Amino acid sequence: MLPCKKLLNLLLVLLIITPSYGGGLSEYEGKVWKLLLHFRDGESSIDDPEFFLDPQGKRDPWKELETTVRALKENPALRCRFPARAFFLENYLGMSLPEMECPELRQFLSELKGSRLSLVFADSHINSPASMFGHTFLRIYEKEGDLFSYIVNYAAKVDDSNALLYAFKGLFGYYRGVYSVAPFYAKIREYSGIEGRDLWEYEVEIGERELKLFKLHLWELKNTYSYYYFFHENCSTEVFYLLNFARPEEELGLKTPWTVPVDTVKALFAAGMVKRISYEPSLLSRLKSRVKFLSEEELRVVLEWATGNERLPKDGDHHLYEFASDYVRFLYYGRAMDRNAYRRKFLEALRLRSRVGKAEDIEFRGEPPHSSHGSQRFYLSAGFREGDGFLEVAYRPVYHDLLDPPGGYKRNAEIVFSEVAFRFFPDRRKAYLERWRLIRITSVEPLLPFYRPLFWKVDFGVYRIIDPEGERRAHIYLNSGGGYTFSLGDLSLFILPEARAFFRDRAVVGAGVQAGTLLQGNTLSLLLTATGGKYLYNFEREEYLQVKGGLSLHLSERVSLRGEGLYDKVGRVESSEVSISALLYF
Repeated sequence: MLPCKKLLNLLLVLLIITPSYGGGLSEYEGKVWKLLLHFRDGESSIDDPEFFLDPQGKRDPWKELETTVRALKENPALRCRFPARAFFLENYLGMSLPEMECPELRQFLSELKGSRLSLVFADSHINSPASMFGHTFLRIYEKEGDLFSYIVNYAAKVDDSNALLYAFKGLFGYYRGVYSVAPFYAKIREYSGIEGRDLWEYEVEIGERELKLFKLHLWELKNTYSYYYFFHENCSTEVFYLLNFARPEEELGLKTPWTVPVDTVKALFAAGMVKRISYEPSLLSRLKSRVKFLSEEELRVVLEWATGNERLPKDGDHHLYEFASDYVRFLYYGRAMDRNAYRRKFLEALRLRSRVGKAEDIEFRGEPPHSSHGSQRFYLSAGFREGDGFLEVAYRPVYHDLLDPPGGYKRNAEIVFSEVAFRFFPDRRKAYLERWRLIRITSVEPLLPFYRPLFWKVDFGVYRIIDPEGERRAHIYLNSGGGYTFSLGDLSLFILPEARAFFRDRAVVGAGVQAGTLLQGNTLSLLLTATGGKYLYNFEREEYLQVKGGLSLHLSERVSLRGEGLYDKVGRVESSEVSISALLYF
């Protein structure tokens, strides 16, 4: 006769592996099991067949459970491949499984120490196609300032630097996404140092048992892949999904089929899961704050010291030495200084800083992403074109333009994807597509004495364009250029050469120059541009001139009012319009 414990265990196994029992699990246990399989919307988001023990496991979690129980009993070595599943069966369902020694797993868990879990948001890196919307990853740690803790990352294996090619392949799942575990200090160097991206950290509450299951699951995800989709199975959705380990019963969800990193931060906040928030400014942000405390002469001395053989003055204050040490790190991380020179100068700055003694440092402040406007936007406009009244309705799935409320987004930059606008003229009873802005990216970051970024833009889509005969017809349009931006207090002034090309029944190519000014404020934003040039091919080689102005009043992170004006001239044909809009962000 079997002992009672073994008999009960056998009965439990029979219940678990009986499909008609619906898996034989409670609702909570069923959610945890599906979480281990990444099962949502009728199937697992994991596409690697090696992740499943049953041929039907991707679409049938109960078949996968049945096969897992039998496999672990027949082959104990599978515990080293699927330790989270074994932990679930033993600690959630009370089953007994054969023991197995797993040295590599034991080493992995010894390195992945820490009892705290955070979601980390890295703001956008406009010059990288893979990071232009920002990025999120998880951090496992014990102490807040521990750079030797570990992060959990999900990213596409990308070998393309072209933004349009990246967007196309990312939209249709041509990349493989993989999970990885890496030291936190490596990400700090990459994001905060090399790419100049601020980091925001959101700690979540998680129990000891759930954290152990999560760590074991990370081992199971090693070397597995999923097809990466730019908007609905990306770095943020998959990392956000892992936060369900903290609260399996709640099934954290996102509000739209597409997701950008800032959406996950907002969803985490909406779920009430945030325990603590911390901010880590990038080296670039630190330098921008510190340079305000230096005189022009002090700044000149530091810049010459960093790139020459001079020595720092011994009578400086702590602001000078803090700026100097951050600046040589900035140069080293950006590969503008070799290691030996960096170590020598960095230690010199620290040595002089230590002589100053204790001094009150700058309080670095950033704009948290959870307080930003929603990445979707709907707006309704009313206006006049050549005295003819019109109504316009437009929708933008993502993300942010230069006249939107700037809080929580990267200043002096915009990314607009797939904005569509329809215009209706009541008097003429005529409606048509006004524009489909497939993608527009602009970086208007000002020049600094220690940093010289290039202002650049690309704008591609379907636009209505006035021709030399005075007709406004839809064309496939591409506009791009590069130049420099200069700051005058809060005002940015920019100028750049540009090229434009569009096509309908013939190709048209033009070149010119754009100049403008930008003011971004949490209450008021202003953008004025003037563009002039000449069509070099077709359109009868006519000259063109376009003057645009926009003024936005931000009532909240959800609502803005905007007034806009436009003057167009091609050859002798002129056109103008004015409009006022109400914008809703969600």
